[in-house]
Amino acid sequence: MSQNNANDESFANMLNIRILQHNCARSTQIMHACMKFAKNKTDIVILQESWMRDENITISHSLFICIKSNVQNTHVKVLIFVAKNAKKFTCTSRSDIVNSEDMQAISIANNKIQREILLFNIYNEKSQNADDEQSYTIERELAKVMLNSEQKVIIVEDFNAHYSWWNAKISNSIRTKALINWVNLHKCNLINTSDIDIYHSYSSQLSSILDLAFASKNMRNHIKNWHIDENADTEFNHEVILFTIVMKKMKLIENSLNASYNLQKVDWKDFDEHLQKMKDKMMIKMQRITSLKAKVIYLMKCIKNTVKLFVFKQWICAKSKFWWNNELIEMQKTLLSKKRIWKRCRNNDAWAEIVQMRNSYHDAIKLIKNQFWTNFLNNAEEKEVFQTYKFTKSWLIEKLFSIQNLQKELKTEFNEKCETFLKAMYLSSLKMQTNEELLSNESIQWSRVIKGKIKHAINFSAFRKALESDDMSFAIIQQAYKSILKIFNLVYSDLIENNYHSKICLLVAMQSSRWLFTDSEIYNCLYQ
Repeated sequence: MSQNNANDESFANMLNIRILQHNCARSTQIMHACMKFAKNKTDIVILQESWMRDENITISHSLFICIKSNVQNTHVKVLIFVAKNAKKFTCTSRSDIVNSEDMQAISIANNKIQREILLFNIYNEKSQNADDEQSYTIERELAKVMLNSEQKVIIVEDFNAHYSWWNAKISNSIRTKALINWVNLHKCNLINTSDIDIYHSYSSQLSSILDLAFASKNMRNHIKNWHIDENADTEFNHEVILFTIVMKKMKLIENSLNASYNLQKVDWKDFDEHLQKMKDKMMIKMQRITSLKAKVIYLMKCIKNTVKLFVFKQWICAKSKFWWNNELIEMQKTLLSKKRIWKRCRNNDAWAEIVQMRNSYHDAIKLIKNQFWTNFLNNAEEKEVFQTYKFTKSWLIEKLFSIQNLQKELKTEFNEKCETFLKAMYLSSLKMQTNEELLSNESIQWSRVIKGKIKHAINFSAFRKALESDDMSFAIIQQAYKSILKIFNLVYSDLIENNYHSKICLLVAMQSSRWLFTDSEIYNCLYQ
């Protein structure tokens, strides 16, 4: 069943991105069952024929973020869910390459991959427009995508195509011409293990291979452990497909968006006592340090070391739906057992038992969801009523789209987007006025630093706001300030009185602000 050994020892020294592929038949029950199986087992979930209601709202899951095509006035049929706790890589929607209800593209990247991996999710459906000669998605969308030979590509889709390459029982090819031409042009290889049935037609008692995956030549050796998991039953004709992208292991920074500090469970008393014990030692060393930059670095290092001891990270955990209970789990196991029996004997009695059990299971899901919702609304008190918003709001997150610079070049990488945005926002304004006199110490009469201003700047900053990408919020800085107040005042006073801040920041603040402020207020403005 498996193309590669899942227990390959080399996996331990590699970066593994686990992927699940499934067709959901536009059913919320199947999507819920699929996501329930995917938690803690996969990093990316690729769905075809996904369920959507008006405004392209779909199901949500506490462990995954949904990425969808940016298509208006139509229901998209392909979705990709990315695990929130995936710290190994980043995924970005690539609507600049393709933007369709039947096909989407995302880029998979991190700070060490030389070239991003393009992942295409396709549902090969016939066009709803009778006048469209290019009737299927492959002809309409994929055939238009032209990539260079160095691009790393993975295509995952429900092709609804029959060909002897992946199914030796096929003698007459169906809906494969455009697909084979594109795959050969881009020198892609088949990821599937040939002749393993993926789709089972219970009514006709026939099986076939519809769900396929291809990878470019430079990616083929990085695809491991392709297999179908019979334990991942979703009560539908399509099997659940799993495989892994294996890249070289690399050192990565922690994603602060996924691992913020848990401030509710901090023992601030121990935090304060630890800093108090270090206070004298820190003061002596501060007086010996002459460099302002070195003072700041030393202070932050001391605080961060204390944070590591007493402030712990939040860990995103997989949670089942509130309404999911043991009754549904037992019914799911029973249905899976009956499905296995049918695969062995393929008779009408076994099929009738599957139909009866599947209908009972789906009815039970609807009933339990309805009962849970009704009980919650009947028993909700005061602020609990607003919890209804969490059950009904959309969890879809629109990604940062590609940006075009002044030279009409399309920027898709995150760093390139940031650079283009900053240039568009600030480059022209900085060129308008570059009066160096504004930056000289002689032109500005700095008033004496007031300690109360420093305290105000720290304590009145939003406690959830972080100073930098390490996500050490102002709540932690505020607690540290209470413990080592004299050291903070000493460092901040030295920084402000010696005008130790960026000339560019100061220029922007002076030219764009209407305020008349003292030096401490400038510092407050710039660093809050």
